[in-house]
Amino acid sequence: MAGFVISGTDFYPAIIFNPEENIFAIRGISTPENGKEFYKPVISWLEVYAERPNHETELLIDLEYFNLSTSKALLFMFYLLSEMHEAGKRVKVTWCYRDAYILSAGRDYAFMVKIPFEFRKASSFDHRLHEAEA
Repeated sequence: MAGFVISGTDFYPAIIFNPEENIFAIRGISTPENGKEFYKPVISWLEVYAERPNHETELLIDLEYFNLSTSKALLFMFYLLSEMHEAGKRVKVTWCYRDAYILSAGRDYAFMVKIPFEFRKASSFDHRLHEAEA
């Protein structure tokens, strides 16, 4: 399956979904005015991927800030991951945070979707992600 990449801006996150390299990441700031439209192709890609996912999928979320429409899109993505998890695939979300607000949001998601979450201070550096962007 072909990957999916969106370059980040001041208002939109960088998104890298590369199943061949097993890299799935959303980073930056996510404050699109119309989050439903922005995330529509992201969710569509993930729906197709969920039909035949890798045996193991780890989604790295490293958002400095996000708005309500992004929050709704993230929850929908987590529900798709939860379906994969229930089907016997290994699924994990690595939630990076810089402050208590982002940490609390991640904990809320972890409670809602019942898939493994790992919480990591944002200073932790994911070399695989940055190599994929280069």
